[in-house]
Order: sequence, then C-alpha cells, then structure tokens
Amino acid sequence: MTDREWVSEFTGSFSTYLSPGCRICRQGASLVLFVTGVCDRGCFYCPLSTERQGIDAVYANERRVESDTDIIEEAHAIGALGTGITGGEPLLKMEFVIESIRALKREFGEDHHIHLYTGASPGPAALASLAEAGLDEIRFHPPTSEWSDPGRLYKTLIDAKALGLLAGVEIPALGPAPGIVDAVMRTDAFLNLNELEFSETNERDLQLLGFRADDFGSGAVGSELAAKKFKVEGLRVHYCSSAFKDAVQLRERLKRRAERTARPFDLPTDDGTIIFGIILPGEGTVGLGPAAETLAALGVPEEMYAPSQGRIEIAGWILEDIVRDLKPMGWELALEERYPLEGGPVVERIPL
Repeated sequence: MTDREWVSEFTGSFSTYLSPGCRICRQGASLVLFVTGVCDRGCFYCPLSTERQGIDAVYANERRVESDTDIIEEAHAIGALGTGITGGEPLLKMEFVIESIRALKREFGEDHHIHLYTGASPGPAALASLAEAGLDEIRFHPPTSEWSDPGRLYKTLIDAKALGLLAGVEIPALGPAPGIVDAVMRTDAFLNLNELEFSETNERDLQLLGFRADDFGSGAVGSELAAKKFKVEGLRVHYCSSAFKDAVQLRERLKRRAERTARPFDLPTDDGTIIFGIILPGEGTVGLGPAAETLAALGVPEEMYAPSQGRIEIAGWILEDIVRDLKPMGWELALEERYPLEGGPVVERIPL
C-alpha cells in the first residue's frame, strides 16, 4: 500500500505521506514513552489528562515506569517495532531521553525506529546529541504565535536534517497556517496534523474560543475540514483524527499486548481486551482455600486458574461449566473483561 493510497473514511484520516514513526504507530507497534507531563508552554488546546498534565512522571504506554528495565519490559510486552517519545516537553529531561534512546537501541537494535515530539527549538548541539544517541525522527511543535512567522522553525528543520534526522512538524488542525506550510515545503520536511481534541483539561478554554465538541466523539467540529485545506500539491502531509487514535492505534497496541501477555486461561478479544472468570468470597464464606480445593476436586487443571489479590481468576469457559457446582457454596462468580494490563481498567463484569 502506497502513501497516497492510504485513506480511512471511517476515521476521517488521510495521508499523502506517512513517516516511519506513523507507520509503526498505525500498527499498534509503537511504544509510547511519555517522559514527563511538565511543560513550560501552556497551550490552550493541550489534551493531557489531570493525571499527567504538569506531573513529572514517566509512562510506557499506560504503565507508570521507574527504570530502563521497566520501559524495555513494556516494549517487549507489545512486540514494539519502534518508540515515540512525548510529553509534556520531553527535552526538559534531555539526559533521561538520551539514556532511554540508547537503552532501546541496545536492546532492540538499530532497526528499532525512535521518533520524538517536542515543542522546544533545540539548537545544533542538542540535536547532535539526540542524533548521536540514535534518534531517527523528530517532530517540532511551534507555538501558535510563530505560525505566521516560522523563521526559527525553518532554521531548526534545516539543522535537524543536516544531522541526518528525519524532520517534520506536528500541529493541531486549528485553521490555515501558510507560514508552516511554506517552511515545511522549503525544507522538504513533512507535516502531521492532529484533530483538535476536547479533554477534561482543555474543554473550558476551547469552548471560550468558540469551539465545540463533535456529538459522536472528542474531536472538535470543523477541525477535519480545516485539515483538508492542507492538501497542497507537493506538501507531504498526514492528518490523524481522534477516532483513528482510539479505534485503530490504541486497539492495535492493546491487541499486541494481549496476544503476548495473555495467561493460558485469558481469552483475548478483537478489541484488545481479555476475558476471564473470577471467583470472589461471598457472604458467609471463609477465604478462598475451599474454592481452590473445590476446583482441584472438580479436575480443573492448575494452569487454568490462579489466585490474584483476594480472588481466583479462572478460564471463563470453565467457570461457566461449573457454576452449578460452585454457586451453592456461597462464592460470587462472574465473567470479567478488562484491558490487558496489571490492574487494568475493567470494561464489563457479568455476574453468573
């Protein structure tokens, strides 16, 4: 499939160019390394959640991490083919970013593609340090105040490309930005457009500026139309809708994780979740020991269930078969669907 052939009517996304970082992300094969929620910009459209915005914490995908070992473990869990480094402003933690790039390249080799997203304008020395560490691709996010006069952006793009970095610009689809288009085309860079997205942290500011959310999602009405006006001859551009991020990128990443981390009794779904049965102590029951003994007596294989945080998790299809044997003993029985993460959010729980 060529760049120009890739169009998703369902998600509203379109592309005349997909950078390697975007290609990997589209497969759900990109580790999202969130370096920090701290940023000195304060953009009115920033969609970061209250749990991350302004908080100096590191996440690998949805998992909070403390070390390179944790980051690499999560990358293995999804079979990552690349990593996207983001924030906040990741370059506020330059040393950590460089160490992370080196650690990922050591573990997965030079083919592990790493891209970084920054709102800063790093000089030649900083760009050289990133390139030397192994960064492959960089995306600059200039403030809206510089969209009409992107002279600094133009120079930064030139500096990045001179070091062999694949360079681009990433901005929200707010409206026309002819200065950005000109800088991108003159430097033979690429442009990524993101749908303006409503969140709990930016909703008030967006509404005060006259934006309103789409009735069927978190995207802002008119953002997709604004993006389509960037279809300029010769411009390498990609538009990513909020629906695409939710319906494709996140789901594909969760599916990869579920396929690689599912226990023998977990049932992975097409939505990237897992389904299993649970046995909980009921009123009048004493601990889970008798439940485990009952499972053994019923001939349930040991690999088909496991104790977990005050309950027993078991193959759903087996639990459904033995409900009549367990129900009279007072335990609470249910099927649970959740994200394939330790302590991940529960999507649905169905009592049996």
